[in-house]
Amino acid sequence: MSTQPSTKGPSERANHRLLGVSAAVGGVMGMAMSLMAFGATPPGVKHGPFDMWTTPLPTWFAVLMAMICGLVVPFISWRWHRVVDEHESRAYRDGALAAFYVVSLGVPVWWFLWRGGLVPPVQFEWVYGALMLSCGIVWAWRKYR
Repeated sequence: MSTQPSTKGPSERANHRLLGVSAAVGGVMGMAMSLMAFGATPPGVKHGPFDMWTTPLPTWFAVLMAMICGLVVPFISWRWHRVVDEHESRAYRDGALAAFYVVSLGVPVWWFLWRGGLVPPVQFEWVYGALMLSCGIVWAWRKYR
């Protein structure tokens, strides 16, 4: 065991702790969603790749997930914004701005192509995925390069 003091300051440790809590909450939510979705599939029916996104959920579970997304996640985010340094804050801002453009430009393009019969209707899951992926890529690029 090392006797040297940690080179990380309290703000950075809090940042890492909150990112870990956020990842744990997301992991538990994802696992619970998949267990609920696969548990709701009738016996003998083969599971499809999108069952987690399309299978109806029990009301109590849907309310629980909505409360976590609407109360717990914003609280974690608020705490994270209070401890994050300027560099990471700028990286996050740039990621959010890139995600805004991906969605605000991508959805109308998709919508017009759908209206022309070229693609399926706009799907929330793909829009949300594009938003999170673009934000995450730009955030990581700005933070770690």
